[in-house]
Amino acid sequence: MEIIEFDPVDTIAAGALGEPGQRTFFIQATKNGATLTVLVEKEQVAVLSDRVGDLLAQVAEEHPEDPVEEAAAMSTATLTEINEPAVPLFRAVVMGIGFDPERRLVLLELYEQAPADDTVEGAPPDPSEPEPKLARLFATRTQMRAMAARGTETVAAGRPPCPWCRLPLDPSGHVCPASNGHRA
Repeated sequence: MEIIEFDPVDTIAAGALGEPGQRTFFIQATKNGATLTVLVEKEQVAVLSDRVGDLLAQVAEEHPEDPVEEAAAMSTATLTEINEPAVPLFRAVVMGIGFDPERRLVLLELYEQAPADDTVEGAPPDPSEPEPKLARLFATRTQMRAMAARGTETVAAGRPPCPWCRLPLDPSGHVCPASNGHRA
């Protein structure tokens, strides 16, 4: 597996480019002028944003943040946008988050293929297939909070849901399955 590591990131963002209904979602990190962009699904951004909040609340119990450091970090943290051109290196099919207590950094792992999808045990790797990628991004809690906030904001900025079926409403119209196609 090819590992790309930004340790620690300079910036990290979860967001989208495009108009609601036609958006493409990304996670993007920078380090020393290098940019890593990974294609993700809207639902992955929503779940990641939620889980980051859960992880940070759990970590805070055992590893409280210094209030002075946190206030200084929050004042300099910005809700980072996805920079264009956003050319993804790969599509993430699996994501994982964790916390390194010694370094007090959050780890976000983005896998191009599920870890269990490795080659069959004992079989040699197929040289014609490119090696799957794993991005390992280490970020501060403040950076991850900002990324999660931007991710939540981006997901919420999508098309409004239909009041009857909860599917997204298209600006051009919506045939609602709850009305069996009889209500626009």
